[in-house]
Parts: sequence; structure tokens; C-alpha cells
Amino acid sequence: MRIVVFAYDKYDWLTPIFMHFYKKNWPDNPYRTDHVITGEFPWADHALNYINTLGDEPFLLILNDYIIEKPVDIAIVRRAEKLCMGDVGCVRLVPHDKEAVYLVSAGIDGFKEYPLNKPYAVSLQTSIWQKKFFLEFLRKGESIWQTETEGSKRVLNSKKRVMWSDVPAMQYSTQGYMKKGKVVKSVEQWTKENW
Repeated sequence: MRIVVFAYDKYDWLTPIFMHFYKKNWPDNPYRTDHVITGEFPWADHALNYINTLGDEPFLLILNDYIIEKPVDIAIVRRAEKLCMGDVGCVRLVPHDKEAVYLVSAGIDGFKEYPLNKPYAVSLQTSIWQKKFFLEFLRKGESIWQTETEGSKRVLNSKKRVMWSDVPAMQYSTQGYMKKGKVVKSVEQWTKENW
């Protein structure tokens, strides 16, 4: 598995901040980390160009405006990596949000299943992906937001399942450092206070 950090070109100035907390909170990271710079439109084209260079091993996707706030739980990451095979196309590793009400038992200790017929069945919150499933979700010409909303509709009839970790492997503000082109002041302040 490798880690893929996507950075929107206009927000690439965030990469040093992201990397500071990434290294601070995951100093023993055993995985290769790649950085992919994407333009605003079409985001999916940049993502497809990179993803198509990968082999078939799973990859962990994270966006560079998700600033990791606490030490990464490597045991959960490893369990999720082993789980992301066969009929499991994606394993989400981050804090639950309002969609958590849809989670159902998967019969797997430490993980629940997210039904594909619910909003944001797949999203670009930090997750481990099977390449084939990610490609079901992605289409050329789409922005990052279209990829999430339209991609969730496309996977409705997929034979793959989406799992969520009961306990986050990575802790960060799910709204990110940037929201609608503006700095999220609370996240910016947190980075200054915790540098």
C-alpha cells in the first residue's frame, strides 16, 4: 500500500503545514507517500492520470487540507489495509460525521458497513481504496465535489462494500483547513497553537 496526498494547486502552500503534522503524528509511517498536485478543474482528470499509474495494491488517499491532529493509530490502518480486498472496495479511517447514522453491522470487529444507497456512500475523506473500486467512482471532467456526489450515485449497484472504522485511525477536522476557498480559522489557529 502507498499513501497518496492530493493537493489542489492553489492550496499547495498548505503542503508544508500538512507534512509537518503528518510527520509529527505518524513518525514511523512504513508506507511510501506520493504527492499529487491537481488543478481546480477537472480534478478527476488529474486523479485518473495518477491512479492509472498505480499497480493493483490498495492505496490510502488523503487531501492535504486535512491536518492530522493526533498520533495515527497504525494498528487500525493495518487492519483496514487487510480488510480492503475482495468485496470491500473502500475502508474509511476518519471521524464519523452526520452520515454515521446509516452505519450497519458488518460482522467485522472494529468496522461497520456504510450502505451504498445512502448520501455520500463514497467520499474523499481519508480512506483506503481498491483501485478498481476507485475507478468505478471517478469520471473525467468532474470537479472534486462532483466526484463525491455523482460518484456516490455511480457506485449504487457496485458489488463492492464500503466500511468505516469504529475508531478513527486519523483525527482531523473533517471540514479541512480550507472551506469554499477560505481558511477555516479554527483549524488555522489549532496549527499555530500546536506547531
